[in-house]
Amino acid sequence: MKLIYRVTPRQRLIIAEPAANQLLSFAQRRWWQSEAGGILLGRHLLDSHDVVVDEVTTPQSTDRRSRFAFFRSRQHEALAQERWRQQAATSAYLGLWHTHPEPDPTPSSVDHKDWQKAVAGDVFEGDRLFFPIVGTDSIRVWTLSRRGTLKQLREENKNG
Repeated sequence: MKLIYRVTPRQRLIIAEPAANQLLSFAQRRWWQSEAGGILLGRHLLDSHDVVVDEVTTPQSTDRRSRFAFFRSRQHEALAQERWRQQAATSAYLGLWHTHPEPDPTPSSVDHKDWQKAVAGDVFEGDRLFFPIVGTDSIRVWTLSRRGTLKQLREENKNG
């Protein structure tokens, strides 16, 4: 199922079903599973303010992963650039995702610093990046704007 989160009264973040399924497939439901992560790729819809995550990069062999930590390698950036070329410059970088081994995930201080670094240093369209954390029971999403405003997004009715 696709996931929909309210960003502003006029904007939604829509995680398309294939991307949502990929995120959920990395939930750390077993004691031996390491954190996973990647980047969000998708598009800003022209006929609305909505943003759609069409796909996500998945853990790479060059990432560093443990039960309680994930360090994303530069391979994700290379994958995003390749996708951008393949899709005639229409695939946009939308943010970063990772997992936490907890039912209702909350960001750590390391997460906050990582997000601030991404917004300050990464090249992206629009005013904000998105940061889903996949827990064992739910996916929570935060957004950080170029102005430094951090906000947790509310998930909308899955049928809406």
